[in-house]
Amino acid sequence: MNYSILIQIGAAVLLSGLVGLEREQKYQLSKRGHFAGFRTFALIGMFGALSYILAQPYPILFYIMASGMFLFIIVSYFVTAGIRKGGVGITSEMATVIMYFVGIICAMEMYVLATSIALITLAFLHFKIPLHKWAKSVQDAEILSTIQFAIIAFVVLPILPNQGYGPYEIFNPYVIWLMVVLISGISFLSYVTIKVLGPKKGIGVSGFLGGLISSTALTLSFSGESKKNPDIVYPYVFSVIVATIAMFFRVLVAVAIIDKDLLVQIAVPVLSMGLAGVACAWHFWRKKDSGKGEVSESIKHQSFKLKSPFSLIPALKFTLLFGIILFLSRFMTDIYGDKGLYLTSFFSGIIDVDATVISAANLANSTLAIAVASMAIMIAVATNTLIKGGIFMFFGNKKVAIRLIESFLIMVVCGGVAMILEKVL
Repeated sequence: MNYSILIQIGAAVLLSGLVGLEREQKYQLSKRGHFAGFRTFALIGMFGALSYILAQPYPILFYIMASGMFLFIIVSYFVTAGIRKGGVGITSEMATVIMYFVGIICAMEMYVLATSIALITLAFLHFKIPLHKWAKSVQDAEILSTIQFAIIAFVVLPILPNQGYGPYEIFNPYVIWLMVVLISGISFLSYVTIKVLGPKKGIGVSGFLGGLISSTALTLSFSGESKKNPDIVYPYVFSVIVATIAMFFRVLVAVAIIDKDLLVQIAVPVLSMGLAGVACAWHFWRKKDSGKGEVSESIKHQSFKLKSPFSLIPALKFTLLFGIILFLSRFMTDIYGDKGLYLTSFFSGIIDVDATVISAANLANSTLAIAVASMAIMIAVATNTLIKGGIFMFFGNKKVAIRLIESFLIMVVCGGVAMILEKVL
């Protein structure tokens, strides 16, 4: 007895039946005629597995069985449409076609692929209403941004040469553009998550996701808003700290993709800063001040004022900044040694942390010592953290600024102590 065949058929029945169960539930709730339910989907999955198994000795059987399957689906669709006497979709019918192929894939013993396809299909079927609501809320600018992101990630990137040019052979078109895709991808995912969750999930989630897009932009937005609410302090402090914690997370993700050895060097200091930030955020979350409810709504909606998930001009600016910092880091290192790189990290960290982090990570991956690169990244991260307090001091509510500066100093000190202890131990 070949037990592997039973496993193949069992997997096909289980995965197809799971999708059929979802369809059955929806039909029972709507109390209307339906195309296929739990049993039919399970049988279709088993039929797909049998089509592949029987086709091994007799290939002609596969074409006969597949043709019969598709003919059955077409006839059933027209029958169902006639019963309902109105326009009907073909979502369930398409799901049965997919489950037929899932059965075939199970017979090929590609269980991970079969499970992934079944779960994705199940998600599309189950989340019909949220997906439709989300589709209605999508704006033209967001669709355009999606197309632009797809172009830079899947059209432009693959055709760029993967070799160094210019002084020090530092300008690698593929690597530079890959960084654009990386940062844009994180921002794109964060923007979509904000749109899906909505502002009512809380200022913490909005602050964190807004910080993944741009903690500096979010800080600038909140600083202007805080001047309109001079009596409100703690909600602004909490949100900016959470956005900064998100920036730490973004740094770790970027470094992990480029150089895992460098990640080991900076993980403890950056996580120490993040944990200190969590403690500060929790402290200010518990604080109360007048008008908190009203300003909370304002803060939650501010995260939606961030720009669309992807825009070509900011991406090109980032590319230029990344290339300049990459060159300056190498040049200053050659002229002034490690101090030159640290100076570059300090000044660039005032503007943007991503370009500095990625530049140092790329250099560590080639010519720069990991210890030096980790120090450069920590300088940029610390500078970018503290500058947010300065932004509020100059452009926002001074009460908020003082508490932010106190919190950021605690976070930077914790990161510095962790880095020293890591080297000593």
